[in-house]
Amino acid sequence: MSYKFESEVLKALEKLLKTETNYDVIIHVGKESDTKEFHAHSGFLCCRSDYFNSILSTKDTIKKDGKYVINKPNITPQAFDVIIK
Repeated sequence: MSYKFESEVLKALEKLLKTETNYDVIIHVGKESDTKEFHAHSGFLCCRSDYFNSILSTKDTIKKDGKYVINKPNITPQAFDVIIK
């Protein structure tokens, strides 16, 4: 029973990531002509990554229209797509 519950929760979280519903983080990835905008949820990022937890907890983090805005030009959109999933 536990396995089924965990599987369903993972499916729900994956669906939430794909639909980008109620996201509060915008991550601009890449540079020049190879860029992509990713949408995420700060709660998930902070729980799953010490790196994002430290970025989102600093007072220097840019907020626009109530959303955190992060720029990561040093990584390709293709690589970040794998990381975010």
